[in-house]
Amino acid sequence: MTRWRRLPAALAAGCVVLALSGCPVGEDEQTPEPTPSAADLGPARPIDPSTDLPAYPGPPASGPPSTGPLTTVRAAIDLTAATPGVFARVVAAVATPDGGAFALLTPADRALPQTLVTVRGDAIAGSVALPRVEDVWDVHLSGDGSVLVVGNLGDDGYGLRVVDPATGAVRTTVLLPARDDLHFSIGRSALHPASGRLHVVLSVATDAGVREALLAVDVATGRVVAERDLADDVAASSAYPLADQLAGLLPRPDGGVTLVFDASPTQVPQDRIPTLLRYDGDLEPVGGAARVTGSSEGAETQSIAGAADGTVFLLVAVEDGSWLLAVPDGGGAGPLLAQLEDRVYGYALLVEPAQVWALLPSPVGVRAVDLTTGEALLPEGLGCYHRLDVRALLPAASGALAFGECDSPREDTQFLWFLGP
Repeated sequence: MTRWRRLPAALAAGCVVLALSGCPVGEDEQTPEPTPSAADLGPARPIDPSTDLPAYPGPPASGPPSTGPLTTVRAAIDLTAATPGVFARVVAAVATPDGGAFALLTPADRALPQTLVTVRGDAIAGSVALPRVEDVWDVHLSGDGSVLVVGNLGDDGYGLRVVDPATGAVRTTVLLPARDDLHFSIGRSALHPASGRLHVVLSVATDAGVREALLAVDVATGRVVAERDLADDVAASSAYPLADQLAGLLPRPDGGVTLVFDASPTQVPQDRIPTLLRYDGDLEPVGGAARVTGSSEGAETQSIAGAADGTVFLLVAVEDGSWLLAVPDGGGAGPLLAQLEDRVYGYALLVEPAQVWALLPSPVGVRAVDLTTGEALLPEGLGCYHRLDVRALLPAASGALAFGECDSPREDTQFLWFLGP
């Protein structure tokens, strides 16, 4: 049965009916009458951190050795040659196991297609065009070498494009068909390459209210193999829908996922609590919600990173700066790993597999933080001396991958940086 949550007054402007199965909505389908969920009418929601669950114990003893801070530039690739005569910004990237990467470039001219660039070593090795994904939620590398671009597909609706980076062949899977009255949709995704299963979370506002769902998609066939309505799961922790409080979706080692969002348990939206909801491979809940802080901290999630053992790392903004926190798979609130004064450069976070060093953006490049001592090292530059903008930090085979732009050698030059110890 479809569940709908009434929109808070601040979000009550226009919307649509959601069909997540990938099938077109029938002409005579009626919009369900909005009804509050059981959680909306139930007792007060918890506002305290989940200290009753196991806390993060630190780097795993069985984990790989630490490589040290990932602040050395191994290669800087100027992507200008990939789109000759066209200005395009790099909006996403994903590293490859052989030390290369794929970068997705979006032209400023909306009539032009996007370009998927292949990078090997320190050079551009090729590029292919693909139909635009107007709002890119995530990019993944599948087990067969194809690249998955997930997000708003424009006139095609919402879903993913599966791109062969060698031939440019594109296969589109629509999870939510386009409709003229659809105005608000946010999503995130996580891929399990071994199983070929992509998980996607969608939050869509409609005239009837807000419809939120978690889907499991078989990438090879484009078939939705499981779907979970999130209305009651989210409402049990928050008076508000996921919407722009959705921080991300991370894979769990059992084939499931962890959904991270900022819950507002009271009618005061600013009283946020970074919250984790865990699901197994069949999208069944694993335990209850894990609250990383309490409402009194007013924490707001800035960025997240995941580890192979299911640990979730969060950088959250608080009144006097930022906190770096970690939650083990199945665990809850635990010790503060690091406290930073900066609240501006917390929009990206990378944690090495050893779980000893974290990496954040900085005004000149990147900054490493020791998660075992809380010490933040001085920022390290990326060789850009004119208006640097590091947009994202991603895991790579030999360290980290960053992308962004620099005003040298020319204004708004798009770059990939490979970083190592």
